[in-house]
Amino acid sequence: MMDKTYPPFLILGTNGSGLTTALDIYADHGFMALANVPPGQVLQTVLPLSQQQAPVAFTIRLAPDTDTIGLIAELQALKTQLPALKVLALDAPEEVLVQRYLRSEKRHAFESPELAGLQAAIAAEKKLFAPIKELKDYSIDTSTTTADELRHKIARILGLPIENEAFTVYINTFGFKYGAPQDAELIFDMRFMTNPFYDERLRPMTGQDQPVRDFIFNLEHARTFFDKWADLVADMLPLYQAQGKTRLTIGVGCTGGKHRSVCMGEALATYLKERYPTFHIIINHREMLKWGKPALESQATDSRAGQASACSIGEVAGA
Repeated sequence: MMDKTYPPFLILGTNGSGLTTALDIYADHGFMALANVPPGQVLQTVLPLSQQQAPVAFTIRLAPDTDTIGLIAELQALKTQLPALKVLALDAPEEVLVQRYLRSEKRHAFESPELAGLQAAIAAEKKLFAPIKELKDYSIDTSTTTADELRHKIARILGLPIENEAFTVYINTFGFKYGAPQDAELIFDMRFMTNPFYDERLRPMTGQDQPVRDFIFNLEHARTFFDKWADLVADMLPLYQAQGKTRLTIGVGCTGGKHRSVCMGEALATYLKERYPTFHIIINHREMLKWGKPALESQATDSRAGQASACSIGEVAGA
């Protein structure tokens, strides 16, 4: 049941950009969904349907021999006869489309003896799509957009409020010496801070231990940075949410992922939980398995054995 009147929508995009998912979302909102209208038949197909009670949402079937100039003229004529028509363009970089097709193991519609290979087929379709894309009223880059995020972005285009929208923030600490995380959208480097690793007493501990936290937050530059950084990140979250994102991944790194990044990541998570109680704030310490025994347990064991504190197996310098 529809609560408001929507304009008709044309959804443009290349194969693999999310056309089927988007069309399904429009159908869920009460649109009459029509997939793969052939060029040359757009006017005769869409105009009669636009007279129906339900608004129409449709995609167009592109082929290697599609007459781009003719299709653009046809769509402009449709726009003249149907002034309310809105055009949403979906797109993603070639490398993303290649990876999607490799995962799906499907054959690309443009592959042929003349366009041998997946990458050539995708590049040819992108070239064909480029001038048609300029007809857009709205555009969405689906390269980092989940299905839920696409649903939320389309809802916003339709002017629908989104209530109780779950927003999740992943804070992942890591050590640069083991490589930066590939899934982080924001990465912050804590290596400018004085390193607790060089304090023999703190070396076996982690950023979760109070003595390490005290050491770091007794540093004026660390306190000043954290106040500005936490406010900056917190101010960014609702702006990301307003763009239709449902999750954000933040990487917090130091040399070994044991002291500074852990301490600052934990403090950021606590601050964000207090500032946004309805958000899901999840923290993960990637290098945790490299920490060895917990610091306090390690010290107690060493003390009972009458030995000096030492690094446990798997511990590395420069944390």
